[in-house]
Amino acid sequence: MEVHHHPKVEKKNFKEYFLEFLMIFLAVTLGFFAENIRENITSKAIEKEYMQSIVSDLETDTTSIAQAIAEWSQGDKDIITIEQALQVHPTVVKSFYRSLSEDFWHFDLFKYDNKTVEELKSSGNFRLVRNKKIESLIMSYDLDMRYILIQEQDVKELMNASKLIETKIADYSQIHFRNFNNDSSYTLLNDDPLLIGEYRNKLIAFEKLAKYHGYLFTQLQVKAKNLLETIQKEYHLKDK
Repeated sequence: MEVHHHPKVEKKNFKEYFLEFLMIFLAVTLGFFAENIRENITSKAIEKEYMQSIVSDLETDTTSIAQAIAEWSQGDKDIITIEQALQVHPTVVKSFYRSLSEDFWHFDLFKYDNKTVEELKSSGNFRLVRNKKIESLIMSYDLDMRYILIQEQDVKELMNASKLIETKIADYSQIHFRNFNNDSSYTLLNDDPLLIGEYRNKLIAFEKLAKYHGYLFTQLQVKAKNLLETIQKEYHLKDK
């Protein structure tokens, strides 16, 4: 009868077990650190891309804000001219129509370039912005811009209200956007002093609100430029 002998298994001592444990621990730890370093490098790269995109948005905004300020400033002058011209007298009525012909005082709502800020909000990636001062400045700028856009709706509504009364006073067939005829005789549809007074009141209210709106844009322009320069400095981004 054959007898099977079990192979002799050498027992490991404590040092060998400890060495194996240490090797495994080091491998796991190094892997953990390597993954953290990789994620950190990736996060920094993504953060910088976001900042570059915000810089691009701000450059668009600053150009648009400068244009808006110029338009509101000119609009104020046009409204004042119309106010002064709005008197029931043949020569002044002509001036009133000339003012309407030169500028029918309309405006387009401001287009805020906020695609990057909205993406940061919706994706939860504001956490990637390590510089909390920059994050605070971005959020403050965004809130100020949103306030201006809300206020701009009020300006637009007041302008529309003025235009509604204007249609009862001005004969639009006598408005000539290209060739204003100084020799023509101009008349109003309605020269009722009460109606004209109501129209002038609307113009004055519109002018004051529009002037304040332009002031808000001037303040925002300073904030936009400051934010733009701060981001470029902190993230070492060059101008275009």
